[in-house]
Amino acid sequence: MLYNLSDILRDTRIYLNYNGADQPLVSQCDTDTLMLDDLILSKVAMATREVLEASPPWLTGPGIPLCSRRLSWPEGEGRGMAILALPDDFLLLRTIRLSDWHRPARIIREDDPAYAWQSSPFIGVRGNPSRPVAVIVQQPQGWIAELYSSSAGPGVTVMTAQYHPVPKVIGSTIDIPPLLYDAVIHRIGEMTLHTPDCCE
Repeated sequence: MLYNLSDILRDTRIYLNYNGADQPLVSQCDTDTLMLDDLILSKVAMATREVLEASPPWLTGPGIPLCSRRLSWPEGEGRGMAILALPDDFLLLRTIRLSDWHRPARIIREDDPAYAWQSSPFIGVRGNPSRPVAVIVQQPQGWIAELYSSSAGPGVTVMTAQYHPVPKVIGSTIDIPPLLYDAVIHRIGEMTLHTPDCCE
């Protein structure tokens, strides 16, 4: 849901119990005079990202569909591991299921010990259509998802997939999941109060 920065400023001021329209939070930080609104606005995108990364899927809501993206198959189409290139603004993969999988994949990062199991020669150890695994891996060209694994052959496609992009302010708005809005406001307030070298 898109929220106006003006609403975020108002709600963060309320959280901070600081309702003056023009009073500065600090008189000087380094050599620049900072107004409270400027300080709050500088925290919005990062606070939203931190809350989003720490939240479970049932609070973040649906993400952006990835179903139209093509798969690549190092071992032959529809066989073994598939690779899905992720968008440049990728932050989190919330769900993914290929057309020959029985359920959505368990999603892990490349530092998870279970990643090493995906190269096992034993079929029952690595991911498979009954127990699929998606591993988020950083490559020189960007983020990819290694998808373990398929056996149906040609015609396997992405059945469902959703991701969350890196939050950013566009114009005067930012996209925040509604169930996370209060948590984002609290995080903005905390980051504002703990800005290094600044004091009330």
